Amino acid sequence: MAAVFGTSAAAFAYSAHTTTNLNVRSGPGVGYARVGTLPGGFRVNVTGCQPGWCRIHGGGVSGWASSGYLERSQIVRPPIIIVRPPHRPPHWHKPHRPPHHRPHRPRPGKCKIAPGFSCK
Repeated sequence: MAAVFGTSAAAFAYSAHTTTNLNVRSGPGVGYARVGTLPGGFRVNVTGCQPGWCRIHGGGVSGWASSGYLERSQIVRPPIIIVRPPHRPPHWHKPHRPPHHRPHRPRPGKCKIAPGFSCK
């Protein structure tokens, strides 16, 4: 775990989540007072680590937690999708509709295919 969280209290910050219910203490060790408990799977910000312990902030609690119960979060940023409306010429005020055409139907009694022939 020291390779994941580092071995010095260097100034860095990243997100992690607790792997179990985790006691947060006032200092880096079990001899320090407990200032709170965070549930498993809770997201915290890690601001620094030293061997075995990390300084965390989250859920209104700040203090030290055992690095063995913290797992670095994979930050996955969703892609940004931009949907542009279709281009319409400025003279379009309504959606374009084709003109309405009724099929030609001859009137009864006046149907002729050719001179002297009826439609029947």
